[in-house]
Amino acid sequence: MVVNIISVGNKLTPWESQGIEYYQKQLPKNISLSFIEIKGQQHPKRSIDEVKKLESELILNKISDGDYVVSWDSRGKKIDSKEFSKFFEESMLTNLKLNFIIGGSFGLPEKIIEISDKVLSASSFTFPHRLFRIILVEQIYRSFSIINKAPYHK
Repeated sequence: MVVNIISVGNKLTPWESQGIEYYQKQLPKNISLSFIEIKGQQHPKRSIDEVKKLESELILNKISDGDYVVSWDSRGKKIDSKEFSKFFEESMLTNLKLNFIIGGSFGLPEKIIEISDKVLSASSFTFPHRLFRIILVEQIYRSFSIINKAPYHK
């Protein structure tokens, strides 16, 4: 199964990279998890709409036809870990190529929301996109723990 995490933002700090690596190492070997980083387009001379439009174009260039797109947005459907694991299990059975999209500091452009197969929300909280990458990888690992009835998820 191929899982891409497409994220708008800056390069991770060492502790953020370590957090991701910790959970990524524990994933099953049949999961190919990769990170595609999109440089944020914020500039003092650009409006929020201009920034989001540029980021949208960069994100769309990373998505192939036939990919399943899941955007993370505060307006999305709130799900818990068990629901997320069910989604993952179904995705594995159908061999979907998943693209998880994490927006920049201004959020996801409407165009990305519109082309998404699913729009999910992990919480009513707003997370820094760099921290959310760690949270997402942990939830992917937790999903496999739930699917395999491992003791990690209680």
